[in-house]
Amino acid sequence: MVEELKLEAGARMLDMGCGTGRHAIELARRGYQVTGVDISAGMLAQAKANAEKSRVQIDWVHCAAQEFVTQQPFDAVYSFCEGALCLFADDDDIWGKDMAVFAAMSEALKPEKPFMVNLLSAFRLLRSISDADVANGDVDLLTLTSRLETHVEIDGQKVGVKAIERYYTPPEIVRMVNRVGLKADRIYGGTAGNWRRGPIELDEYEFMVIGHRKPLQK
Repeated sequence: MVEELKLEAGARMLDMGCGTGRHAIELARRGYQVTGVDISAGMLAQAKANAEKSRVQIDWVHCAAQEFVTQQPFDAVYSFCEGALCLFADDDDIWGKDMAVFAAMSEALKPEKPFMVNLLSAFRLLRSISDADVANGDVDLLTLTSRLETHVEIDGQKVGVKAIERYYTPPEIVRMVNRVGLKADRIYGGTAGNWRRGPIELDEYEFMVIGHRKPLQK
């Protein structure tokens, strides 16, 4: 990440959908000034505890990524592991939410400075589903979404979690970011734990999109 974004020492960085601070804390340990944004108060509480253990200072902001506003633009913005993108609740706007997140990222970024995000790959979705998945409502081809239901353990009890996952194609990503003043420079293939600077492969879970904010119009 540091190499791809060509980060200067002490750069101000914005982590959209920071979760428990895995990336933010490591970047802070390397001397970067990091702000972490997340919609989950529980995640942020754990992030603060993790940062204290690591003895690093990070600014934590509790809000939805699409609602984040700053008066001090950043030197780089990133969003990893679908922390702010691709995951939806039933009442979210499938067409507007991720666009709003990208718009917030663009507004928070200095002109010509870089951004880096993960997005779920529609190629893998389409290669893995059947007509039955579409017929029973698990996958919606009109929105390229699938419904996710899983269970997590909280205080010794299993709790059901439901969500909608949105998948993207590279041309769609390029058009989306372009509309809000960003430009995609490179799109790599990969999967969490196996990122690489290489071409997209059809069965990979995600894309890594790297780009920059366009210069301001004169």
